[in-house]
Amino acid sequence: MTPAYRDAYSRINALVIVGEGLADSHFRLLAGLLPEDRDDLMRLAAMEGHHARDFSGCGRQLGIRPDLPLARRLFAPLHRLFREAVRSGDRVSALVIQCLIVESFAVAAYRCYQPVADPFAAPIIQAVLTDEAEHLEYGGRWLAAWFPEVAAPIAACCERALPIVLAMLQSVRDDLTAIGIDPTDVVGEFVACFQAAIETVGFEPRQARGLVARLAGRAAQAA
Repeated sequence: MTPAYRDAYSRINALVIVGEGLADSHFRLLAGLLPEDRDDLMRLAAMEGHHARDFSGCGRQLGIRPDLPLARRLFAPLHRLFREAVRSGDRVSALVIQCLIVESFAVAAYRCYQPVADPFAAPIIQAVLTDEAEHLEYGGRWLAAWFPEVAAPIAACCERALPIVLAMLQSVRDDLTAIGIDPTDVVGEFVACFQAAIETVGFEPRQARGLVARLAGRAAQAA
């Protein structure tokens, strides 16, 4: 609990809280786009809201105030893309952003945080990981049912959204290091998780690797 740790934790904790809160909102919006799945999506939204409250409690337990304004700024571009998809009735892009990209981001971050988590946070992270796997599975199952018709829209959405997530990770590299997480591990875990997700949808492994590697390379050049 050095000053450097507390400072970094205030930003990482905020990123988690805001991300879970937006996921709650996104699933509620998806329920409007997919009325046939409304009950399931509202249940997933409630789970995300519960996660946000749990992670707020992690910060309070350590006496740390999360930097919520910064986290909202970091998530804003991805949230805008999601809202654009909802406004245009683009169910494919909305599902890709929330159920594949955001959920892969969450799973990667929590897997890498788990080994260095404090005793209060550790069981919360384990429970949340189980929930996030279900959310990933929902999006993958829906998109797989429409594959290959949705292949091109999925790739187009990834072109816009994946670089945003990779840029977010780049912006908190120092904070991740300060709380004991190797940023390279988080990026690697995210890439692996997302690649597995789009393979589940129907992309061939070679296609999935190529898409992710190209976008990751573009993000690295921009950084």
